[in-house]
Amino acid sequence: MPKEVDLSYAFGLPPEKAVEYFTSKGYRFSWDYRDTRDAAHAKAFTVAKAMRMDVLQDLRDGVRKAIADGTNERQFIKDLTPKLQAKGWWGKKMVGDGAGGAQEVQLGSPRRLKTIYRTNLQSAYMAGRWKQMWENREARPYWMYVAVLDRKTRPTHAALSGLVFKHDDSFWESHWPPLAYNCRCRVQALSQSRMDDKGLSVQSSEGNLRDEDVVVNKATGEMKAVTVYTNPKTHASMAPDPGFNFNQGKAAWQPDLKKYDYDIARQYLEGAVTGPDFTRFFKGKVGGTFPVAVLDKASREAIGSKSQVVLFSDQTLSKNVAAHPEFALADYQRLPALVDQAQLIVQDGDQTVVFLQVEEKFYFGAIKATADGTENYLTSFRPARKSDIRTIRKKGKVIKDEL
Repeated sequence: MPKEVDLSYAFGLPPEKAVEYFTSKGYRFSWDYRDTRDAAHAKAFTVAKAMRMDVLQDLRDGVRKAIADGTNERQFIKDLTPKLQAKGWWGKKMVGDGAGGAQEVQLGSPRRLKTIYRTNLQSAYMAGRWKQMWENREARPYWMYVAVLDRKTRPTHAALSGLVFKHDDSFWESHWPPLAYNCRCRVQALSQSRMDDKGLSVQSSEGNLRDEDVVVNKATGEMKAVTVYTNPKTHASMAPDPGFNFNQGKAAWQPDLKKYDYDIARQYLEGAVTGPDFTRFFKGKVGGTFPVAVLDKASREAIGSKSQVVLFSDQTLSKNVAAHPEFALADYQRLPALVDQAQLIVQDGDQTVVFLQVEEKFYFGAIKATADGTENYLTSFRPARKSDIRTIRKKGKVIKDEL
């Protein structure tokens, strides 16, 4: 019988680093794991076809407990199986896809739970490992890719084993493990003296990385770009699987949403605002600013903004909470959707755009760009009424109107 995966032992990482990474994640519902774009996984815990909050909560709690307590794979499956069976999330069933359709799909199973366990634990430990290595990069600036060289390892992963790149090489932006489901690869940090002792040389990915579109959904024909690395000595090429084409650690610990694709940044924030970091910000336990939404091209151009990121300052939040006590945390967690799904968007002056979303509640938001156009701030977030629709339309140029 094969040994159970013991990632905490394999990677030698203090559990608190992995727990810190994993518990920073919020939630995101998805029908297919490919619906959540690469770096968005760093802030959003998602399991394909887990379209109910209680099921997603059970899965997330199970993974968190496994990381914190060192629960092994067998116990993880044993603990979760009866919970998921009791809620009907087990076996093959006809399930709604969240878009009005339905199809027969595989929900929970021992094999599926094994994949969830291995992928999430390895992602958490390797994200924590990145933070640990980054903080010690001056002493150990060289990072070596290490694969488990046995018959289970993919040949393309094995081909990377032993390659050394500097800590800031672009290679690590896309090729930080895991690079696929059940990938067991890791990274070792080395000092100059250790490099000399081992007789290792430093590679450079400059000129050896390229983006390539691959099919990720045969049914729809959807394509997604992955980053291909070609070894200049062997001419062998390797790309992470779709959905793994990013550095989990860097994306989670120091995200620069200005550089992300619009869709990735939007999905990332859906997870970020439902995570504990935003809750602490909302409760006033941390200050500064928090990114809460991203602007599409039309809205950016309307107010002359160079950035897609919308920031929410602690001062504006404090004033908003005092002025509108009827708004709870759950309302503020809707901010990414307010901007992304607003039915009415109107330019109000040179630097401000206002949004109105009508669902079970009416939400009004105003976003203003700084004079130099480098930053955007949420300046108002309040309840709205039907009567506001006519008033808002008169404010200025209508960018979008679906009301």
